[in-house]
Amino acid sequence: MHRHTCRHAGVAGTPAPSVGATAKCLFAVALAFSAVACTDSTSPDTSAAASGATTADAAASAPAEHPVPSGEPPADVVRDLIFEEYAELEKAGPMPATVTASGQPLKLRAKLFDARKETCSPRPQQPPGHYECTLTIKLSLTGDGSDPAREEPSEQGARLGVKWDAVSGRWIRG
Repeated sequence: MHRHTCRHAGVAGTPAPSVGATAKCLFAVALAFSAVACTDSTSPDTSAAASGATTADAAASAPAEHPVPSGEPPADVVRDLIFEEYAELEKAGPMPATVTASGQPLKLRAKLFDARKETCSPRPQQPPGHYECTLTIKLSLTGDGSDPAREEPSEQGARLGVKWDAVSGRWIRG
């Protein structure tokens, strides 16, 4: 197993990182940006108070909520959620990127082979049921758009936001 880092000191006489290592770093950065949960603050307020409904109407029409479980999300659920995320990335197709220093275009693709939950910590300033989970993942990555399943995977760290969805009664990414 080997780990790739996204650092290059730029000291004269030292080689620049390989295109493969650069591709892995770029993909990791792109994945981090895509994993950020966003909310639409411009959506109209559809609460019962905004629509003029009475409290009794809102209580009668509100879906039954499942209480937040005690404890952090189970390891198998966190593993399934990270695999779900990588499946969505694969479905979207190769991610175009450009190596800034050389201008070389890349088409990044990743294949997740394994994931292991290390820890989950409650998110500060968030309601109960919101966690940030740290995982060790086994991943292969290509920068030329080829099938990453043919490459040897490497082990690296990953983070995943996980929260309890009270309406569906299950853990989701977020």
